[in-house]
Amino acid sequence: MKNSLGQLKVDPGDYVANLDTPIGVYLRELISGAQSRSDIKTKKSIHNELVSGQSRNGSWNDLFVDTANNLWNLSLLGYDKKDKNVKKGLNWLLSNQTYNYREYPGFFYSSNRKESSTMRETLYGEFGPGCTIFYTTPYAVHLFHLYGMDGNKQVQKAVDSYLKFWTPDWCGSWCTINVLRMLIEHPKSANSKRTANGIKSLADIQTKTGAWKGFPFYHTFHALSRSKKTVAKMQIERVLPSIVRRQNKDGSWGRSRQENTTFLVLDGLKNAGLL
Repeated sequence: MKNSLGQLKVDPGDYVANLDTPIGVYLRELISGAQSRSDIKTKKSIHNELVSGQSRNGSWNDLFVDTANNLWNLSLLGYDKKDKNVKKGLNWLLSNQTYNYREYPGFFYSSNRKESSTMRETLYGEFGPGCTIFYTTPYAVHLFHLYGMDGNKQVQKAVDSYLKFWTPDWCGSWCTINVLRMLIEHPKSANSKRTANGIKSLADIQTKTGAWKGFPFYHTFHALSRSKKTVAKMQIERVLPSIVRRQNKDGSWGRSRQENTTFLVLDGLKNAGLL
């Protein structure tokens, strides 16, 4: 499969071609290597629709989940932190870094009572609904990474706290993969012993079919795809036959939420240098 879509059962481009969404815009450019004129128009149209729902304080509905997902959408469309709406949204996230977990500072927490139920009901993007601090904070740090803010002192404070206490068996599988994907991609933690231990813990539970026992298949694949460590690359190589086997007849992946799952696969292949 190296550097080619030729070994896939179906060309995913046909499925992606019909997605008039941020993921669709992103994946079409990923596959073709360029953004079409029609997608430039689509990008502006989606941007205008997204920001029309943004509140004056920079959030969407005063909810972390809604705000984070919309900022992720804007990043897929190619907008950066210079965009005024992105800037407002990122500033709102920073204003929610108010929580200390035990004695560790730097966690992002929204006091909105609807947050927990909204998080449990929403599975979109790269993060899944684990415990609140193992969802909101990794997701926030990831967004700041996407927008080139790894060096922000508030962001580094959060990463430092995880590096002081987090272990792969700290909580459930969603919490583990949420935190680990954030540690893998942030330059402050990418080469840390804790991150290495997290990647090794996944290798220890990977089955002969490439899956990780008890862990979300596609999210785990995507998280590991960003690592440059040999033990992560070995897991990616082992799982590739299963990626091919799991592709749907229409070129997508997943039994439900095919759009999001197809993103995780194609972006993961790109991260691993296989697309």
